[in-house]
Amino acid sequence: MEIRTPRDADEPIGPPVRTTDLARRALHSAALVLGVLAVGMAVLVGTAAAGHQAPAPAPGTVIVQAELLEPSPLPEVAMVNADLPTRARWTAPSGVTRTGLLRAEAGLARGAQIPISVDAAGLVVDARIHIADPQLTGLTAGLSTLLACWTVLALIGAVCRARLEAVDAQQWAAEWARVEPDWSGRAG
Repeated sequence: MEIRTPRDADEPIGPPVRTTDLARRALHSAALVLGVLAVGMAVLVGTAAAGHQAPAPAPGTVIVQAELLEPSPLPEVAMVNADLPTRARWTAPSGVTRTGLLRAEAGLARGAQIPISVDAAGLVVDARIHIADPQLTGLTAGLSTLLACWTVLALIGAVCRARLEAVDAQQWAAEWARVEPDWSGRAG
């Protein structure tokens, strides 16, 4: 009959597990959880973007084409704002030609046509009319968010794995330096 001692209970079953192995398992689990959370966040962002509608022109307004009288400033000048004041000419619903400053997309050439909303007198009500497909906008926003989140997760994971590899290499070198003299027979 075999009697178990407390020392027997302390012996590990299976191969020894390093601290870095446990850290790798935790990193893998965290990456999976955060990856799933990124999918959820991308769905929320995509849904919010798809639900955002561009404002419709006010009642009594008409959409007309305005011709740029000068090229709009280059995108480099725009820095943050992509729509810059540019001189343009348009025809009011009454047939009167008007001229003024409109907000135009950066980098447009002279003579480019941009849609604007004007009232019955030909005054600009909303110089920027954006017509976008809400489903495409939501899909683009959601996929962009997902791609950005997964990229950040991949970069953080790569940095953490590289650090764990460096720690493992240091531990292996220290253990080999301790064992090698006995193993090779050089110990005296």
